[in-house]
Amino acid sequence: MRSLVIETMLYTLICLGIYLLEPQASYWLAYYHTGIEQFELWRLLTATFCHTNFNHLAMNLIGLVITLALFIDTFKKTWLFPIIIFNSLFIAIALFFFDSEVIWYVGFSGVLHGLFSFAVMNDIAAKDRWGYLLGGGLLIKVLYEQLYGAQQSTIDMIGAPVLINAHLYGVAAGVIFYFINKHYKLTSYPGKSI
Repeated sequence: MRSLVIETMLYTLICLGIYLLEPQASYWLAYYHTGIEQFELWRLLTATFCHTNFNHLAMNLIGLVITLALFIDTFKKTWLFPIIIFNSLFIAIALFFFDSEVIWYVGFSGVLHGLFSFAVMNDIAAKDRWGYLLGGGLLIKVLYEQLYGAQQSTIDMIGAPVLINAHLYGVAAGVIFYFINKHYKLTSYPGKSI
């Protein structure tokens, strides 16, 4: 549990630090399709830690805490670093190849969807009814966004369009990472298993 608190604080400090360096931080770290085409590959990872404004940052950090709290039994014995890195890269690469019209993006919400789906898969594997319920809710949310788009209030709050496909790719990344982790145990602390 102590390691989960430390990791959560670390990711919070990274996001806050980058936010305090805006707008220069996004210039160097945000996802820019043309930058990635020019082999600025760090952007595939760093874009998830940048945010459009304080509301966007606060929403994502609150979402991180809520996700970790909902699945505390999974995440208290899970190293978050591999999941966050995999999700960040998966989402950005999927956007690059499948949504080439997206020229710019920032934000942690796609990764949050990946953390959520990873934890749902763990709960379902443990035959926890809570996992089925939350997984169903996640699928309904993502399907709703795909059919009707993001809520206008969220768009207004973050001051930018919501990249709903990042949420979709995040869910896919979390499920894929669950199966990779099941085989390779990338997130388990020594002496703990998930």
